[in-house]
Amino acid sequence: MIENHRVVRYISYDNTIKFPSKIGSFVIRDFAAAIAYFKKRRPDDLLTLDFMAVEKPYTNGMVPIITTITTMRQQGHRFRVYMPNNAKVRTLFLLNNWAHYLDPNTYKLSDSIHDKHLVTKQFTSYQELPKITNDFMDVVLRTMRIPKDVLSALEWSVNEICDNVLNHSESPVGGFIQVITFTKQNQISFSVADSGRGILNTLKEGIPSLRTDVQAIGEAIKAGVTRNKEFGQGNGLAGSLRITTMTGGSLDITSGTGRFISAANSNHDEGDCFQNYLGTSVNGQIMTNKKFSIGDALEFNGKKYTPLNTIDLNYEMTDQDCLYIAMKNETTGFGTRRAGKQMRTKTANFIESKPDYPIYVDWSGVPVISSSFADEYMGKLFLELGPINFGSKIRNKNMEPLVHGLLDKAISQRLTQEKD
Repeated sequence: MIENHRVVRYISYDNTIKFPSKIGSFVIRDFAAAIAYFKKRRPDDLLTLDFMAVEKPYTNGMVPIITTITTMRQQGHRFRVYMPNNAKVRTLFLLNNWAHYLDPNTYKLSDSIHDKHLVTKQFTSYQELPKITNDFMDVVLRTMRIPKDVLSALEWSVNEICDNVLNHSESPVGGFIQVITFTKQNQISFSVADSGRGILNTLKEGIPSLRTDVQAIGEAIKAGVTRNKEFGQGNGLAGSLRITTMTGGSLDITSGTGRFISAANSNHDEGDCFQNYLGTSVNGQIMTNKKFSIGDALEFNGKKYTPLNTIDLNYEMTDQDCLYIAMKNETTGFGTRRAGKQMRTKTANFIESKPDYPIYVDWSGVPVISSSFADEYMGKLFLELGPINFGSKIRNKNMEPLVHGLLDKAISQRLTQEKD
């Protein structure tokens, strides 16, 4: 028996799609079937999207739903949206930009960066990707301790999948992406979806013998398979599959009538010709607490590839062999312990990534900080590293007198604590 809390229903008499209490990747094809029924029966009528019963929405279900609705709205379809009855879930819809993309005339777009996730964002060009990548990598760096290889692997996977959207999908609305960290579970999840022509139609250009979406997904996750070598080497999904499973995570791909799910110790595929998702949805989970080598994951044709990551590209001063943090550009603020903890986590990740490099922390343009921020950031970092390591790795510069005094006080108090 199928659990009702996982079933998407199309109610024809009032032209409504009613969503279950849980929304995850398992509802994508049922949702696609509901959309197909709507287009067949009452395509010119107002379609109601009823989320009132939703209590546990997940990005791997919401992002492809949003992608589909955005495309349909562009095609001229009209919608009425009922938000969740649960106040916390309704707030989640607002904070994640789900509400905006479902009903842009009612809900404003949020560009904020939250503690543990990047809000859902739409991208339609290569020029938009660097900022989106930097934003979600900053969320990860501030939120959790993450080994260098895992950091590079996450960034590589998401960039490759987003590149596939722009390079192959021909999606009329581009793609949508969301990244979330789960610190207690040592997990990072990402979801990327488009409403394009799907993997099968893309790969048939290079492999005409393909007949089903499941076959096409199976080919797409093989290294070196692409529609045309001029458009890429065909290693994006293959490398992402290795990365997610080798870290102990999983990869879930839905395209057309096919779905492929792979975890560390198992994989399976599904197909159903009556439920056709028009596009591709890729959802990955990467674990941060497993032994992992990105060189082993990205070994193609006997060659290991180690990509640069956001720390290498955005914070390294190669002419001085050091890392550089401009505090005025940080998004945490300088008034709370939570903000201080985020900066301490980010700095610790820098040390993990480049253990032989000193870190220059430039306080130019920061006139004041709170005592609690100073203690949570520099005081506790001093306690964590110890006096010798702290002195060799952390170089505070360009401090206003007040900032200088607060940092000195925080460090001296922690020094006294260490001695005690």
